[in-house]
Amino acid sequence: MSGTFTQDDRIALDVIKQAFCLDIIVFLDWETFYKSKANGGSKSFSLKSKTYPEYIFDERFHETGLGLVVDLDDRIDYGHGKDFYAEQMQKLRDARADGLRVGLVAHNTVFDGAICNWRYGLEFDFYFDTMLMRKYLAAHRPSSLGACARDEWPDDPALRKGNDLADVDGIKYEYITDEQHESLAKYCRQDVNLMRRLFLAYIPRIGLGESIELNAMNITLRGAIEPQFNIKDELLHEVIAEEKQKDGEAVVAAIEYCLEHDIEEVTPKTFGSNQQYEVLLRKFGLSVPKKISKSTGMLTPALGKGDPEYIRLQIDNPEHPTLYKARERVKSTIAQSRAERMLSVSATFRQHEFDDACMPFFLNYYGAGQTGRWSGGQKLNQQNNTRGGKHRLSMLAPEGYQIGVCDLSNIELRVNLWFCGQEDLLDNFRKDPSFDLYSDIATDIFGYKVAKKTHPDERQMGKAAALGLGFSMGWFGFQQYLASGPLGMEPMFKDDPFCRGVKNAYDVKHYAIKAMWHFLANTVMPVLVKGGELRFGPNDSYLARKDQIVLPSGRVLQYSNARYKGEETQSGVTIKVVFDSDKYDRWGKPVPKYLWHGLLIENIAQATARDILAEQMVNVNNELEATNLGWVMGSVHDELLAALVTHDVDRAYAIMEKHMSAAPSWAAGLPLANEGGYAKEYSK
Repeated sequence: MSGTFTQDDRIALDVIKQAFCLDIIVFLDWETFYKSKANGGSKSFSLKSKTYPEYIFDERFHETGLGLVVDLDDRIDYGHGKDFYAEQMQKLRDARADGLRVGLVAHNTVFDGAICNWRYGLEFDFYFDTMLMRKYLAAHRPSSLGACARDEWPDDPALRKGNDLADVDGIKYEYITDEQHESLAKYCRQDVNLMRRLFLAYIPRIGLGESIELNAMNITLRGAIEPQFNIKDELLHEVIAEEKQKDGEAVVAAIEYCLEHDIEEVTPKTFGSNQQYEVLLRKFGLSVPKKISKSTGMLTPALGKGDPEYIRLQIDNPEHPTLYKARERVKSTIAQSRAERMLSVSATFRQHEFDDACMPFFLNYYGAGQTGRWSGGQKLNQQNNTRGGKHRLSMLAPEGYQIGVCDLSNIELRVNLWFCGQEDLLDNFRKDPSFDLYSDIATDIFGYKVAKKTHPDERQMGKAAALGLGFSMGWFGFQQYLASGPLGMEPMFKDDPFCRGVKNAYDVKHYAIKAMWHFLANTVMPVLVKGGELRFGPNDSYLARKDQIVLPSGRVLQYSNARYKGEETQSGVTIKVVFDSDKYDRWGKPVPKYLWHGLLIENIAQATARDILAEQMVNVNNELEATNLGWVMGSVHDELLAALVTHDVDRAYAIMEKHMSAAPSWAAGLPLANEGGYAKEYSK
């Protein structure tokens, strides 16, 4: 089943182990009980319906088999039963206790690593993941093990993922027959065989070098597998109570507003029901917009928070904010549900004797397919917790540590200015690292001096303008952007003249950015479609070629099958560029997505900022670990979080500041700055 490996394969594995200071690498795959809807009943028990903590700690969970192999051994061990699992996990614990450094490879390592850690107390010295490697190399392609194997070995039917797992769907371990166990063994061994071969194929393409991406991947996986934070429950209970109170206050105010206008029989349900809310708006003389429902194909009220038609209704009818607020509060329960989920996760870990740290930091490496940025995982989305809010404040460092937080100041803005060659504004940062361009833009907008501490609301408007308009957003799009409540702000409904004025003022001041929009549209995008090679950007460090933008870091933005497409409009036929996105329809065909210069410059700026943070993450983590001063726990947008030893916290935090002040060698001329601090709780 496993086949043979060449001498070159063995040399390659030795090089990999040396690069990451590993003595052995374990390739591992757990098979677990699951029940799909397709196999009886309406309820399922699977990863499709549950988060990893919910699934792995559920009383119904149990392992049905384990396959693993060390390095390139010919035999892939497979077994089942509690004694076999305990024996294999103990062998790995003993190896680490003897001083060996052990790496783990799986295809979805968060899941397999979580079983090892949460149920058997096993940690690894380095985590790899072939699924995430695939995302890095080809984010536009499916990353399942079967899809990876088909793409890697299209002409070798022996290297295919089996379908034997379906035979034990919904069957508990004690009822699995010997014949089914044999089938599972074949299936699991093949999975381990495939992931091991993918690992050897992918590593050279990613490149060892300084190993930025593989190290960043390891940090992310470690954070999601090994619990990082303790949780202060009482603050989360306060969040739940406060959210319920705010909901109630908003609804009561709206009902009273309706009574003042002689409209009766309004209940909290009125604001949660599209039909009842539509009727209510009509009673106030409002014309409710419609849209085509994606699920039914029929006309339906356009009353979603992000529906452009509903946003326009609120802009054109600003006299009813009480109604809109009640609708928003009733329909949005994110803050409350996140607090409830955090409490559930922490309570579950405590029940299983994770006392000092009872919640991992669930992030998805390469969560945003186009740009490669991290995204929130396991329905917690810790990246969206408000700075200074109680969700963050409830997260505590493990005993003996402080949480260090260091944030890259205005990184996307600075990268965009640098990429576009807006040197006059960059010089402000070079002369004064604390220069605040968001406040500077807000000063232009409002006509009076805006400062971060004294005018926070106006500065937020400047930030929204800088980030939105910098990516070629039009005045109407900017108007909708404000109304959607961007960047954690309250929705702002500004009239047409205001938004036009802000757009015009931005374009005049940011002439180099505007010039780059035209360059991308007229020069770069044709290369993506037609082919050839074009170097552009600072120091010609960006490369455009057919379907790809190669970033200075070496990472690639994919615009698969970029092509021109004619589209009929009221003014005639318009030629646009489309590419195959990473989304697939029910027939397995990629869903096309429009590419325009605004999306392209946004992708480039965000991807470049992401690569800067990734390199800094690895550099900070390496020095913290080398000096025994802590480790990086994860990232939230443009900031790093690290566990810093309390007894030498100033020295540890200075390491974060040092590395996050330095631009990578490929970003010469980009001025960086950071801010933050440390505390027992995640408060910065």
